[in-house]
Amino acid sequence: MSSLYRITIKKIEDTKVTAEVRVIHPDAGSDIGSKDFSLQILLETGHIERPYFDKLPMSEQEWGKLVTEHPLKEEYDTLHFYNDGRQLNITKEEADKRENSAYREKNNEELFRQYGVKTSGGGMSNGQHYIRFDNEPLKVIEAANRIIVSKPVKRKLEKDLYTLEFEVGDAAYLYHLREKMRYETAAFNLSSYYKPEIKAEEGEPILLTYKDDKSDKFWQVVQDGTTLYITYGKTGTAGQKNVKTFDSLQKAEKERDKLINEKLGKGYMRAN
Repeated sequence: MSSLYRITIKKIEDTKVTAEVRVIHPDAGSDIGSKDFSLQILLETGHIERPYFDKLPMSEQEWGKLVTEHPLKEEYDTLHFYNDGRQLNITKEEADKRENSAYREKNNEELFRQYGVKTSGGGMSNGQHYIRFDNEPLKVIEAANRIIVSKPVKRKLEKDLYTLEFEVGDAAYLYHLREKMRYETAAFNLSSYYKPEIKAEEGEPILLTYKDDKSDKFWQVVQDGTTLYITYGKTGTAGQKNVKTFDSLQKAEKERDKLINEKLGKGYMRAN
């Protein structure tokens, strides 16, 4: 996959990070202001197999020591599984059995029941056979909404060049990060592509909430035929109300689903 961005860590102050993000591929776009994009920066700079640094203000040995001795290593390892897909090591005998399509299909079903995630293939690395599971982007998005404590601030400096400021809830998440780190990445804004599936029935209230260190708010939609009743505001208040009416049931449903996904993409979570 081609690199999409070149990222430089410009400043680290306690729990706050300022990164410079340059768009280097036309397919990348500039939608970099999400919490999950900020989390990608922490995950990639803290992954022992990535990234390929263009600039690293220490030796690779020193950086590797920071990653392997990270105080939150267990949590980061889990997040890497979610982001990349878990790898399950298997024996050569098992790999040979999986050459048979019927056995592989049955085995994949057993693995799904055990792990709750579909397999995406397998292979061999350094003499070790393995099975690779699908990544779990929605869990990455959920973690980002927990770890990144407020909406990141994106500022445009010039064409294809931005600064991104974000803050974490615990400085330990930045243990491995250093100013002047620079690398290229194919990471992108996951929440633009993956949405939790919410199946809303007519008349069913869908309540979403958003909370960080600066705000605590809710948003609710109820569809009644061709009309949407929307309520939003600060948690604990009656909120403001908005009514939208459409000329068909299908248009009302489409608008309801669009609004729900927009909120989910901004970090709202379902509360009911």
